[in-house]
Amino acid sequence: MSFGLRRKRYAFTLIELLVVIAIIAVLIALLLPAVQQAREAARRSQCKNNLKQLGLAVHNYHETFNKLPWSAGITAGGSGGRRHSTFVSLLPYFDQAPLANLISAGGTAAAVNNTTNYFGNTFDPWDTNHKAVIAKLPSLLCPSDGSPSHTDAAEMLRGDTSYVGSRGDQCWDSQPNWCGNGGRGVRGMFVGGQGVSGSHSFADVTDGLSNTAMMSERIIAKGNALSIRDGGSTVELPQTTYRANPSACLATVTNGVYNNVGARRAWSGQRWFDGTNSFTGFTTILGPNKPTCLQGGDDTDGIFEPTSNHTGGVHVLLGDGAVKFISENIHTGNVTAPSPLGSVASPYGIWGSLGSISGGEVVGEF
Repeated sequence: MSFGLRRKRYAFTLIELLVVIAIIAVLIALLLPAVQQAREAARRSQCKNNLKQLGLAVHNYHETFNKLPWSAGITAGGSGGRRHSTFVSLLPYFDQAPLANLISAGGTAAAVNNTTNYFGNTFDPWDTNHKAVIAKLPSLLCPSDGSPSHTDAAEMLRGDTSYVGSRGDQCWDSQPNWCGNGGRGVRGMFVGGQGVSGSHSFADVTDGLSNTAMMSERIIAKGNALSIRDGGSTVELPQTTYRANPSACLATVTNGVYNNVGARRAWSGQRWFDGTNSFTGFTTILGPNKPTCLQGGDDTDGIFEPTSNHTGGVHVLLGDGAVKFISENIHTGNVTAPSPLGSVASPYGIWGSLGSISGGEVVGEF
């Protein structure tokens, strides 16, 4: 009686191969989102930590001078000196003392062309001949922003920032002293103008430091800004419109994309050295991840809401140094109410109350 030998198999059948491929595809599909989420969690954590460090810098500055730093003050003269940002004053307090010394010295030692006296009328926050203006500071960049996209050659040279200072819940002139805003009151932690910011202190924040926004995130504008998350802004609203009824700004976008793309401006965060709202300020009126509206030039007032690439909201640094994630659905009260003046309660709900420093509001959970 003879027995046949069993034939050995050296390969998968087609069905087995397809099953293996399907299993691998499922595993990859499950793994990739987890990897992406882990990477974004790390980026988000870094963004939050950067804000904490800036909070420490503000407190150290305040401890030294017993006042808050300028938001658009005069630091080194020049025609644009009034527009030097809060970050310029804070440089020694977040490990940038050499850069601060360069600015104090006029910048001639390390200027790009070494030919200009920067104590003169050329030391402006847009002057790309000055080494400080074009300095790239990693501590001012949120990794979630990605790589900035600039279409203007000069903006490619200037340093960016993902962080901005609170101007409160009003959309009046961003430099009140020299724009005639003296009688309108300081609503936010940082308001520009010689003799305004830089002269008030934490003692003036009568609503409480833990209830008052100090800084936040704002996405660096892309050169082809079309949407809110591209950092775009519209200039189609006259001041009388958004001051009287901020909700008009909401009508400038549809599903997060600006309607009049021809009027967009890519300014947000593109100059860390520039203290105007267009570059380094934010308001607490419409809520996080809402549109930006201004009348015209980059030094005008307007509505500048914080934005981020994090899902659902933005990080906000409070006056006491704590960083909280604020939902884009936070209560905003009556956004059809006119921009408030003086020390009155904010009409813009919890969000507006976080912006005002002395509105007397009772801030609920946020």
